[in-house]
Amino acid sequence: MKRKRVLPFCLGALFASAVASPQESSSTTLEDLVRASLDRNREVLALRQRVLQFQGLQKQASVRPPLEVQGEVGSGSPLGSAGEQEFSAGVIQPVETFGKRASRVRVAEFSVAIAEAELDARRAQIAYGIETSYLALVYERERILVLDQVLESLRESRRLTEARVNEGDAAPLEAQLIAVEVSRAEAQRTDAAGHLAVAELEVRRVASLTTQDKLPSIASATVGKALLSLEQLIARALEKRADLRTARLLEQQGNAEIALASAQARPDVILSARYSHSNSSLDGQYGFTSAGTLTPLRDRFNELRIGVSVPLTTKRRNQGAIEAAAGDAASARLRREYLESTVPVEVQSAYERWTSAMRTRDLLRDGVVGQSTTNLAIIREAYQLGQLRLLDVLNEQRRLTDTELTFLDARAQVARALAELERATGGLLP
Repeated sequence: MKRKRVLPFCLGALFASAVASPQESSSTTLEDLVRASLDRNREVLALRQRVLQFQGLQKQASVRPPLEVQGEVGSGSPLGSAGEQEFSAGVIQPVETFGKRASRVRVAEFSVAIAEAELDARRAQIAYGIETSYLALVYERERILVLDQVLESLRESRRLTEARVNEGDAAPLEAQLIAVEVSRAEAQRTDAAGHLAVAELEVRRVASLTTQDKLPSIASATVGKALLSLEQLIARALEKRADLRTARLLEQQGNAEIALASAQARPDVILSARYSHSNSSLDGQYGFTSAGTLTPLRDRFNELRIGVSVPLTTKRRNQGAIEAAAGDAASARLRREYLESTVPVEVQSAYERWTSAMRTRDLLRDGVVGQSTTNLAIIREAYQLGQLRLLDVLNEQRRLTDTELTFLDARAQVARALAELERATGGLLP
């Protein structure tokens, strides 16, 4: 189960007006960044090698016991019996019984599947970390954009106020009040720039980028999410979560190990075949051939033996391994049951955060931001007519800035909540 991107589509919609940094001259997308980061991530590469390791062990598990060939030559010459010679050759073939080989291969197959599931889970975690880090980066850029707009407005107001003070139409205190607000906004902007630098370094860290590498830009594409019920999201999580899939595979592997340990408690059969040839001469003993010739007496013997060997073992001989496998399987079953009970709660918690964040964002958008902008325009006009003080204008400007930053936080929170919901459900939502 390969987990895809969490946020690439919705980030552009949420922060379409984000300011690009000077380093963003590359057309690389966030998807490309995630893919390239996974390709060079040392931990991912190590897990890929682990998959290859278990694939090799799977091949080895299917190997049958080898055929053993034996040969012997005997001679009595070194011991003074020159007439004694013997030769024998045999083969021995162990035969695995009670499905040992099939059980061993099944355990190895589960090891490969578990390694692949762990690789997928780690890839998903790294991709999630890259995407959420980039989300924080985009948020800081948007925050700087808001503060730049505030600074531009305040600086223009300061120039106009200073001109009025020079002409005697305004008190010097008004210019000082605006100067304080400008300094306050500049301090906020400096703080945001510091957070932006930290966010860029964090993206480089999780994506394994150097300071010379280009940061990707996000396409301003908008893709809506299908409306799924909480029950559908829970069903998706129970089906797609990599950690739950790993737990289920571990449970199945534990049961396969029990079967293997039980089979190994049964004896194998050893088949053998042996051919023997011996040649002996009787010292000082002679006889006549059919032609009547005197010749030394010799004894030649040829023999073929076929045997079956079965070790006398009982199940108790492997009882410890069976109990260990049973304990491992029980542990995996409890882990799987725990995940199946907690995953729905985790999905529901993420779903509630997502829906709450969307409600907050919509309330701020529909009832706060627009009205605050209108209020500031009215208060500025009332100030121009002499009905309000400059302090009232500055306070309303400050409230509008706080409102815009709060709205920005709400939009970012929706994206974070969506990313968390997709992580909890095990993949990109439709």
